[in-house]
Amino acid sequence: MGKHVKWGGAVCLAIAACSGTALAGPDVIVGDLTGPSNYGLDGTVQVYAVGTVSCNKGDANLSWVSSTPAHPVISQNLYKLSNNRFEQLGQSWLKHGFTALTQNACNLGCSGTGGPQLPPGCSDPYGSGLNGTQSGLGPKYQVNATTGVFPYPFAAGSGSGTKFKRLQALDSKLISGDGLYFVASMYVAADDAAAGNKHNNQSYRQVSVNASTKALTMVGTTQREQPAIKAWQDNDPGVVLTNIDDPDTGRFIVGVRVTGSGPYRYEYAVQNLNSDRSSGSFSVAIPTTANITNVGFSDVDYHSGEPYNGTDWTNTVTSTAVTWNCTETFAQNANANALRWDTIYNFWFDCDIPPAAGTATIGLFKPGTLSSIAGATLTPSASGVPGPINDNCSLPTVISAGATAFNTTDATTDGPNECTFSNYSQIGSDIWFLWTNGPCDGNAVINTCGSSFDTKIAVYSGSSCPTVDGTALACNDDEGTTGSCSGTLQSEVTFPVLAGETFLIRVGGYASGANPPATGAGTLTITAPGNCGPQPPANDLCANAIPVADSALSGGTPITGSTSLATNSGGLPGSPTPCGSSSGSPDVWYTYTPANTASVSINTCGSAYDTVLGLYSGACGSFTQVACNDDEGSTGPCTGTLQSAITATLNAGQTYYIRVTGFNGNSGNYNLLVTGGGGTVTNPPANDDCAGRIGLGLGATPFSTQDATTDGPAHAGCGTATNDVWFNHPQVGDGTLRISTCDVSTTFDTIIAVYQGPTCGDFNALFIACNDDFCGLQSEVTIPVVDGAHYLIRIGGFNGAEGHGTLTLDFTPAPTCVADVDDGTGSGTPDGGVTVDDLLYYLTIYGQGALAADVDDGSGTGTTDGGVTVDDLLYYLTRFNAGC
Repeated sequence: MGKHVKWGGAVCLAIAACSGTALAGPDVIVGDLTGPSNYGLDGTVQVYAVGTVSCNKGDANLSWVSSTPAHPVISQNLYKLSNNRFEQLGQSWLKHGFTALTQNACNLGCSGTGGPQLPPGCSDPYGSGLNGTQSGLGPKYQVNATTGVFPYPFAAGSGSGTKFKRLQALDSKLISGDGLYFVASMYVAADDAAAGNKHNNQSYRQVSVNASTKALTMVGTTQREQPAIKAWQDNDPGVVLTNIDDPDTGRFIVGVRVTGSGPYRYEYAVQNLNSDRSSGSFSVAIPTTANITNVGFSDVDYHSGEPYNGTDWTNTVTSTAVTWNCTETFAQNANANALRWDTIYNFWFDCDIPPAAGTATIGLFKPGTLSSIAGATLTPSASGVPGPINDNCSLPTVISAGATAFNTTDATTDGPNECTFSNYSQIGSDIWFLWTNGPCDGNAVINTCGSSFDTKIAVYSGSSCPTVDGTALACNDDEGTTGSCSGTLQSEVTFPVLAGETFLIRVGGYASGANPPATGAGTLTITAPGNCGPQPPANDLCANAIPVADSALSGGTPITGSTSLATNSGGLPGSPTPCGSSSGSPDVWYTYTPANTASVSINTCGSAYDTVLGLYSGACGSFTQVACNDDEGSTGPCTGTLQSAITATLNAGQTYYIRVTGFNGNSGNYNLLVTGGGGTVTNPPANDDCAGRIGLGLGATPFSTQDATTDGPAHAGCGTATNDVWFNHPQVGDGTLRISTCDVSTTFDTIIAVYQGPTCGDFNALFIACNDDFCGLQSEVTIPVVDGAHYLIRIGGFNGAEGHGTLTLDFTPAPTCVADVDDGTGSGTPDGGVTVDDLLYYLTIYGQGALAADVDDGSGTGTTDGGVTVDDLLYYLTRFNAGC
């Protein structure tokens, strides 16, 4: 199989699926997945709905008109990752958007008015109950996801009952502890598609499944702008993902995971993200010597009147490919079981040949210019030898700055002629990497110093594979005498880069005369420009305002900072105009939330420049000016200066924004003092949520639940645990673990709960033990533990209590069986039982005087003494007769 493949319009081919770059025009994303709603069992399926929060990260309004097709539709899906297979378990009909709010859930700085549009920076929440309202759900078959166009009003469908049109999955596939589960949602809108931003419209989030009720619970955080199939790679780095785009700009994503050592299991999942052309076949290239067995296929069910049939695809194996086909063509049945948009189908087989870079082909279902498109993936190796997975330019390994190990053994050559040195104008046996520069402009340095062979490297701009000779931005054979690899056969290039630029890096070997190119192991080191120069302050933008507390609570010390590198945030209300001619001045932002309704004073006394203070209610981009001051005057704390002061009555619990800026463009160092109202700043511990749990060893560990929130469930008999923090204890050895807050006095009434598992999930299923008051108001649990297991430890306070304390872990190893010394192999390996093999082995080592035979010092207590005497024999025989 040759490496030069005509790809069907592939835009971004890489191990990590690309989400797309924002262009001018609407750019709706799923900012968060919430809920879910659990409707229970209906027949053979469990029924759910998932909440969604949309965000407009673009620079123009997104249409949201309920009475026309000018609004988004919203999907809901459920997936499972188990035994190296990522499959879609269920899908819903589409929620039709009906109006847009103007919240700021994505912290993009919402501005504008909602209703018939979602303004730039704004978010709009649809709860799971709303997305599960059946009257608002329309069918998928009416929507062209490539263009975002659909008819309106939508088809209502005919049916009833709990499961009608909602997200549903077979109850038999939902097994707590059997793999990982995920939900995902996608927004489809015509104006977003027209702007070229439809590839980043899906996000996913992990969920847990309750062992008894099958209810879903959200886990972790939403992975924004990531297609559902990315959850496979994010939880298994061995997964390779490739984007393959159809000619009409719809996208497929091919995922593959290869396991085993002969036979090899090839697991493929293909996600049709948004191609209206759909897929009617999937084919994987194989060498003629391949032995293919156990070919399989699975899909996801349509329901509630969607017209598509569910007939499984058939498969054929030839000498060159394994191919799966929909049983009918578009001409035969437009509603055949094609791979439609926002669905994943699975394909698998076993093969006796290891993987290397190869070709997968997607046959397009609906008629069009091309009948099929191809892309790189892992397939059985044409040479029978596992080549590098990044052998093809179309399948580069995505890397970051720093050192990356590589090996070019068995790589082929697919790049153009480049970098002529010593009469060799190729980079032989090449492999490929994709690197995106960080936030700084400057020079990047890339080298192969320390590699084991004569290397050559080249760098190309962008992510598109080069096809023309001599198009490298930079290339090098032997570095020379002045760089990092001086005096070696290694390579180094230095070239200018801009922040956020992407580059293809090609690494191969030199070939002398008729000899093959040099290959071997090496290290690719990227040094990115690391000094971006002076940066604006962290609170330069209103969206990044820093919360402050009542200075009177901390001794009246002012906050200090500088606006010298700040920018002007804009978006201030036009009436009244900010005072002090400060509309265009550099500014920074703070927030203040008083605990009590009171008179609050704010000033910049002692600042080094002519300041201006503004106080606002509302939210970034939609402020109401409460007060503004340039020069404080002659009666306040900054009398006779160019500093500013404000006094206003503020409402308890309401958040206000404070703008620190300067007169007529002035900037410099400032002081900020806020007094009155008793406002405090909450600072949750790093391990406030289970997802942020801290590793915990044996011994005493200080902890604090101050300002922690509650994310663990209640358990019968343990009191109400609130404001909890989390730890992870990886256990070494079998025995008993004591977990206690009794050893050192704490400042509050504690509760301890313990769960077994390496990840956060269904806490009720993982629950082991809990305790409220074991020693006064303190808590303690003692549990049996096993070697290699992980234990989640949760510390909370009784019914709202919070404070500081010390957590102690003590481990008592399980007693060993002295008589169990061999498993019959004569190697001295215990096997958990006592048989004549143990006796024979002990008599052998006793006769040899081996130190392993030292089991007693004559006291009959099993205390060793460093020597082997008859006391050891007598004690062993006693324990052997006792069975341990």
